Amino acid sequence: MKNKLVLKLIIFFIFISFLPSVAQENKETNNTEELSGKVNGIDENVTTLLTDVAGLKKLKITGYLQFQFEKSEVAKGVSMSPYDSSDFVQSRFRVRRGRVKVTYDAGITQFVFQGDFTPGGFSLKDFYLNITDPWTKMFDLTVGQFNRPTYEVEYSSSVREAPERSLLCRTLYPNERDLGAMLSFNPEGLFKLQLAAFNNTFLSDVAQNNPNFRDANLYYMARLTKELKVTDDLGIDFGAHTRLGSVRSNSNMIISSDVPTKAANNLLDSSASNYGSNLSKNWFGGEIQIYWDAPVIGGTKLLGEYITGSSVDELPAATTSLAARKIRKREFAGFYIMLVKTISTDWQIAARMDQYNPNTKIDITKVDNSNDLTQTTIGFGIHNYTFDNCRITLWYDMPKYKTTTAPNNLMITSPNLNLMTLRLQYKF
Repeated sequence: MKNKLVLKLIIFFIFISFLPSVAQENKETNNTEELSGKVNGIDENVTTLLTDVAGLKKLKITGYLQFQFEKSEVAKGVSMSPYDSSDFVQSRFRVRRGRVKVTYDAGITQFVFQGDFTPGGFSLKDFYLNITDPWTKMFDLTVGQFNRPTYEVEYSSSVREAPERSLLCRTLYPNERDLGAMLSFNPEGLFKLQLAAFNNTFLSDVAQNNPNFRDANLYYMARLTKELKVTDDLGIDFGAHTRLGSVRSNSNMIISSDVPTKAANNLLDSSASNYGSNLSKNWFGGEIQIYWDAPVIGGTKLLGEYITGSSVDELPAATTSLAARKIRKREFAGFYIMLVKTISTDWQIAARMDQYNPNTKIDITKVDNSNDLTQTTIGFGIHNYTFDNCRITLWYDMPKYKTTTAPNNLMITSPNLNLMTLRLQYKF
């Protein structure tokens, strides 16, 4: 009897001794499950965060601000208002460009939006989608509003050494961009070919929207470039481009290229069949850029471009009626050449000469309208890069016109002659 009682007591004490360990095991099990739940929650949050970060890495925001002071060297000064031709001043402050560019790069596709924000208002610059073929990576399709394929147009204003593009470029490619589609072929190390088609309805000298002739709504461009590395210090890029297309005449009065403007009243082709006829806007150009990074004298760049062809514009009239419109045909030619020299890490100098002859068919002695005069501009300046993200530019432009002899004796009083520009650019 006593033995049974002793045995029961032993079993009871053994059971009691195990209770804390069992409770501890249950507690540890609960803690493990709770910790596991927290870890899983953290994993989910980290995964979400990584996904968000990966999306943000595809998004890139860049831009630049160009604030400048301009001083005119002629009595009339520079225009303060595009709406009031009598509002001129000798000097002014100006926000030339205020660009913000948003790029979403998803690998083989890129979406780009760029706007220009200035006190004068907002204007849309770039708005396009680019798609790269996923197999060879040699083909790109670009659709939307983007730069037309020429060297100076595609050379960004944030890195261009002259404050403005040449008169040749500004005349042939106003606003630089147009709405269309472009296919680019770039086999690595060989060449780059760009083929594009753009709307021919707006952004042209002869407006096609009134009336809108449906069978002349596109123009076409092509550009072929090649890069050569001659030595480790010397590289040469060269290429050619063309613009092919026509516009429809919105007037029956056509002035030929070789006819002086004022004499057109007697020599004007006013055939009724001219209204709605095709007027060609075709031109061809060649380009070259030479880069020389000499060990002692530093980096030097020499570049130039020449374009010639046919164009048209509408002469200003006192009234907007169709009967008053006169269309001027033009055979033009122009070029620019520029030299850029790096002095040190902080300093760079540059000089450019550009010339535009708007009508090569008229002898200078017969020119009787300022729109037919050849303009040559010589500009030079210096850049400083001392401050991070900043470039300070001092530039001086000297435009010169050819003048006619008797009996016309045509002189120019352009408000853009002899202009000094001091610019501060911040780029991010």
